[in-house]
Amino acid sequence: MAPAEPNVDYYAVLAVSNDATIEDVTKSYRKLAKIRHPDKNLNDDSTAVFQLLQNAYETIGDPTKRREYDLRWSGIRDSLRAKQESDWRQAEAAQAEKKRATEARAKEQEKDIARQERLRRLEQFRWKYDDEIFELSRAIRKLVADLKRLQDQDVEDSRKEKERNGWWAYLASPILGKVKETDEQKQAREKTRLHRLASKSIKGSELKEKETRLQRLQDALQNVNDKIAAEKKKAEDEKRKVEDEARARRVRLEQEARDQAMHEVRERLAKAQKERAEWAAKVAREAQAARETQEAQDRAWMAEAAERRRREAEERAQALRQAEEAARKARKTRNDRSEPATKTTVTLFKDALRSSVPAAEW
Repeated sequence: MAPAEPNVDYYAVLAVSNDATIEDVTKSYRKLAKIRHPDKNLNDDSTAVFQLLQNAYETIGDPTKRREYDLRWSGIRDSLRAKQESDWRQAEAAQAEKKRATEARAKEQEKDIARQERLRRLEQFRWKYDDEIFELSRAIRKLVADLKRLQDQDVEDSRKEKERNGWWAYLASPILGKVKETDEQKQAREKTRLHRLASKSIKGSELKEKETRLQRLQDALQNVNDKIAAEKKKAEDEKRKVEDEARARRVRLEQEARDQAMHEVRERLAKAQKERAEWAAKVAREAQAARETQEAQDRAWMAEAAERRRREAEERAQALRQAEEAARKARKTRNDRSEPATKTTVTLFKDALRSSVPAAEW
């Protein structure tokens, strides 16, 4: 037979109570053997399950092995119960952790959806500001170019005016035959200058306004970029926090599981030591009781032998007295008849008694 498994409840394997009779054990075994036989089960572990059933029956079905097993059964039962309770607690903790993780994921998903919506709106603002800044920058560049062109024209007109009003132009006019500028030409030139001056004023105001607006847009864009960066950083921080908390919980649960396992191991060891001590004490008590019983039997036998020897001695003494009485009567009879005797009857009886009884009993 295979050695008994150290932590298997054979009564549970056989589906019987620990006070079941041999008939109940056999009946349950035969019923289960038909159900769990490998020929009727194609599972990978069917052979091992059937072998376990056989081991259980060979142990519980044998009175001697059952008595030996019963000495350990309570410890096995309690150990299995403790393991089942531990497994149940771990399963309950795992279920609670799973529920907590599911709720946490749901909350994180809600936060993520809200965060994505905020980021989407911020991105829309950024795209809008980018487009406005691009168009405004282009308009500003055009205004700057226009103002530079107008300024260049002012510079050119100023140069020409100096040439017209200079001494060289005055002296060279009769020689070269230059035509003097008419009043209409002066008015047209002045009108152009004033128009250019108005354009410069308008474009300068427009440039200042656009530059102010550009600065506001750039500040708004920077604010949006800061918010986007803050949202992303917050998301990363929350993600890292969740991961750190999950890691800390996992480490804590693993440590608690190890501590619980060590506690259960220590309890099982302490219980096993206690059971071994109780078993040793029980064996010692039984041995002491057996010795005392044997000693009592020996004393009773010795007392009986002594009593028997005493009765035998009394019987021999009585027989001797009877023989002596008979011899005395015989002597008296012979004396009465005056018949000599070479050997008295009592002497003959004593000789016969000595030959039939060992010398140690005299």
